[in-house]
Amino acid sequence: MIEYKLKAIEEKHLLSTLLYLYENGESIKTEIYSNVSRNPRMPLKLDLLEECGLIAMDRGTTTTIKLTEKGTRVASHIQMIENDL
Repeated sequence: MIEYKLKAIEEKHLLSTLLYLYENGESIKTEIYSNVSRNPRMPLKLDLLEECGLIAMDRGTTTTIKLTEKGTRVASHIQMIENDL
Protein backbone atom coordinates (compact mmCIF):
# COMPACT_ATOMS: atom_id res chain seq x y z
CA MET A 1 0.00 0.00 0.00
CA ILE A 2 2.79 2.48 0.85
CA GLU A 3 4.37 1.85 -2.55
CA TYR A 4 1.13 2.87 -4.28
CA LYS A 5 0.86 6.09 -2.31
CA LEU A 6 4.43 7.06 -3.06
CA LYS A 7 3.96 6.27 -6.74
CA ALA A 8 0.84 8.41 -6.73
CA ILE A 9 2.71 11.57 -5.75
CA GLU A 10 5.54 10.81 -8.16
CA GLU A 11 3.24 11.73 -11.07
CA LYS A 12 4.36 14.87 -12.86
CA HIS A 13 2.82 18.11 -11.50
CA LEU A 14 1.37 16.58 -8.32
CA LEU A 15 4.00 17.97 -5.98
CA SER A 16 3.74 21.35 -7.73
CA THR A 17 -0.03 21.26 -7.31
CA LEU A 18 0.28 20.55 -3.59
CA LEU A 19 2.79 23.39 -3.18
CA TYR A 20 0.60 25.77 -5.17
CA LEU A 21 -2.38 25.05 -2.92
CA TYR A 22 -0.20 25.27 0.19
CA GLU A 23 1.08 28.71 -0.79
CA ASN A 24 -2.15 30.10 -2.28
CA GLY A 25 -4.94 28.40 -0.36
CA GLU A 26 -8.24 27.29 -1.82
CA SER A 27 -8.24 27.77 -5.57
CA ILE A 28 -10.49 27.18 -8.51
CA LYS A 29 -9.49 24.51 -10.99
CA THR A 30 -8.68 27.01 -13.75
CA GLU A 31 -6.19 28.80 -11.45
CA ILE A 32 -4.34 25.53 -10.98
CA TYR A 33 -4.34 24.91 -14.73
CA SER A 34 -3.01 28.42 -15.37
CA ASN A 35 -0.34 28.36 -12.66
CA VAL A 36 0.75 24.72 -12.48
CA SER A 37 -0.01 22.93 -15.74
CA ARG A 38 -2.44 22.77 -18.63
CA ASN A 39 -1.60 19.09 -19.14
CA PRO A 40 -4.70 17.32 -20.51
CA ARG A 41 -4.30 14.71 -17.75
CA MET A 42 -4.60 17.26 -14.93
CA PRO A 43 -8.21 16.29 -14.11
CA LEU A 44 -7.05 12.69 -13.57
CA LYS A 45 -4.13 13.89 -11.49
CA LEU A 46 -6.42 15.99 -9.30
CA ASP A 47 -8.68 12.95 -8.87
CA LEU A 48 -5.62 10.96 -7.76
CA LEU A 49 -4.73 13.59 -5.14
CA GLU A 50 -8.31 13.46 -3.92
CA GLU A 51 -8.26 9.64 -3.75
CA CYS A 52 -5.11 9.86 -1.63
CA GLY A 53 -6.92 12.23 0.73
CA LEU A 54 -4.60 15.15 0.03
CA ILE A 55 -7.13 17.52 -1.54
CA ALA A 56 -10.87 18.07 -1.39
CA MET A 57 -12.80 19.24 -4.44
CA ASP A 58 -16.14 21.01 -4.32
CA ARG A 59 -17.69 20.43 -7.71
CA GLY A 60 -20.19 23.28 -7.86
CA THR A 61 -20.65 25.75 -10.70
CA THR A 62 -16.88 26.17 -10.53
CA THR A 63 -14.72 23.48 -9.00
CA THR A 64 -12.83 24.70 -5.94
CA ILE A 65 -9.92 22.75 -4.59
CA LYS A 66 -8.28 22.92 -1.19
CA LEU A 67 -5.80 20.90 0.81
CA THR A 68 -7.11 18.57 3.46
CA GLU A 69 -5.38 18.44 6.86
CA LYS A 70 -3.37 15.50 5.57
CA GLY A 71 -2.56 17.42 2.36
CA THR A 72 -1.39 20.40 4.39
CA ARG A 73 0.95 18.18 6.42
CA VAL A 74 2.39 16.58 3.28
CA ALA A 75 2.73 19.93 1.48
CA SER A 76 4.53 21.47 4.46
CA HIS A 77 7.12 18.67 4.29
CA ILE A 78 7.50 19.19 0.55
CA GLN A 79 7.97 22.92 1.14
CA MET A 80 10.72 22.22 3.69
CA ILE A 81 12.49 19.96 1.18
CA GLU A 82 12.16 22.62 -1.52
CA ASN A 83 13.62 25.24 0.82
CA ASP A 84 16.59 22.96 1.58
CA LEU A 85 17.32 22.52 -2.11
